[in-house]
Amino acid sequence: MNIFLFVVSTRIILILILILLILFYFRIKFFKLKIDFINRKSENRNRFKLKEINGIIHFHTLYSDGSGRIEELIKTAKELKADFLVSSDHNTLKPKSDGLEGYYDGLFYFAGEEINTEFGHFLALGIEKEIKRGKYKDVLSEIKKQNGAGIICHPHNWWTPWKNFKVKGYDGIEIINLDSQWRGMNPLYMIAVIFTYKINSFYALHFLSHKPVKTIKFWDSVQKHKNMKTGIASADAHSNVKVTRKKRVKFPKYSELFSIARTHVFLDDKPSGKIGEDKKKITEAIKNGRCFFAFDMFGIPKGFYFGAESSDGKKYFSGDYINAAEFKDIEKVKSNTGGNIDKNDKKNVIIFAGIDINGKKNPYKINLFRNGGKIFSSKNTDLIYEINDFSKEHKSEPKPDFYRVEIDVYFGRKKITYLYSNNIEIYG
Repeated sequence: MNIFLFVVSTRIILILILILLILFYFRIKFFKLKIDFINRKSENRNRFKLKEINGIIHFHTLYSDGSGRIEELIKTAKELKADFLVSSDHNTLKPKSDGLEGYYDGLFYFAGEEINTEFGHFLALGIEKEIKRGKYKDVLSEIKKQNGAGIICHPHNWWTPWKNFKVKGYDGIEIINLDSQWRGMNPLYMIAVIFTYKINSFYALHFLSHKPVKTIKFWDSVQKHKNMKTGIASADAHSNVKVTRKKRVKFPKYSELFSIARTHVFLDDKPSGKIGEDKKKITEAIKNGRCFFAFDMFGIPKGFYFGAESSDGKKYFSGDYINAAEFKDIEKVKSNTGGNIDKNDKKNVIIFAGIDINGKKNPYKINLFRNGGKIFSSKNTDLIYEINDFSKEHKSEPKPDFYRVEIDVYFGRKKITYLYSNNIEIYG
């Protein structure tokens, strides 16, 4: 009797395990997280009319250690609705010299270069001549001579980290680098990626959307008065994993990595269609922090804006510097007008941010950060925040404050920090 009960209970347990495995399989198979965007009017957005384009930055091809041909990858990026594409093969600008830069049915491609220095890998955007690997100061000097942008690559990647965080002169930092994202994952998540990739690559790769806390702390710490550092998202795609000495596999696919995270650039007007002019526009926008980055795998951001307006009517965007000392002297205006002035009766700056997410289906928060610390949030609505406590004690050395936003999106109980803006500096 005991043997019979043991056999029956064992079979029941095995059946229950099998059912759980089947349920787990189907959960993974049909797993999808998509943000629901809506068309809505925002009076505040109308204050900041800029042209937004989205781009895929930093990937490797057959020109270095990638597995893809540039022509194939341009086709892939077009299918994924990217506006521009920037390669960054190691220590070479040969794609440019081979005449591949240009427009391809609306998509703009140009070549950058990932350059080896004694401190780590350094990304050069917007350059016209190849720069040889060498000392950081020499590489940076050459980038500046060519009016390019110099960006620290994957600063906290344990495989190829940046080794000197006290260097100066660079323009930006890769905050999201997908190669670093998977290397920095919890080992359990790595196992989940390996075992679920074939079932549903979206499920496997959505783990890459974790927040790179260490890199963000570094980014916040290096913002200096009138010398802000731009944050970007980079694919760092190779699709070329070494399995054995002779065997390599195309994992993850370029199409998947190109979908995960992108950098979105704000321009004053539409691209002109001229290679040199548009390369310069995009490079300058990135260099000046006129951009944001997001995990586009959950949906390409729609309607995002982040800016500020001062009491004297001037408008500012990410990457801008606001000097409160230059605002109109309200008391003097009062005396000169017999006490009657316009609606702006005090010195202030109002920060605005918003995005067209359907908060009923996907609750979200817009979080405002000052000098790396969260100071204010708005839930399912545009963010409006007034600043009027400018320091009067730092006339010779203005006290800088750096403001940026992050957007958290909720899928049930799951929270993803979906979007990151660059900074606006306010000093007085």
